[in-house]
Amino acid sequence: MFGYIFGAVCLAGALFTVRRARRYASWRGGPGRWSPRGQLRHVFERLDTSPGQEKLLVQAAEDVSQAAEKLRGLWSDTRSAWAQALRGEHFDGASLREQDAKQDALVEELRKTIHASLAKVHEALDPRQRLELADLIERGWRASHHRHPRAHAFRACRRGWHGAWAG
Repeated sequence: MFGYIFGAVCLAGALFTVRRARRYASWRGGPGRWSPRGQLRHVFERLDTSPGQEKLLVQAAEDVSQAAEKLRGLWSDTRSAWAQALRGEHFDGASLREQDAKQDALVEELRKTIHASLAKVHEALDPRQRLELADLIERGWRASHHRHPRAHAFRACRRGWHGAWAG
């Protein structure tokens, strides 16, 4: 008898795990938890976006991410230029100015990309969604994520479980 009960509990746990994993798995064909669409899932749920709006938001985020990645790639070159300026017998300010010019160009490109992406997002969203997104951006991810009523159904703390289902 104990074997049947134990088997049933194990089967229920396995089914629960599989169902939960399917929600986040990218192998299933849908957006995974770490895909651009998966990372923005909280924003999409919060703004109640349409699929067209989601596509535009993902594209805007990818554009900004690619522009920022170019700037991140320049960091190793900057460190090399600093080291080279220090290694020489005399301080070489010309190589540092050249590196600064590269950085300034990439930062300007990043600014233009951010401005263009924000303009596209502004056009795509309705006024309520714009206000909600502006609040998300202003307060930051963590602050806005935990203040939203649907952010967590329940959570643990030192005094036990709290939230919608905890009572």
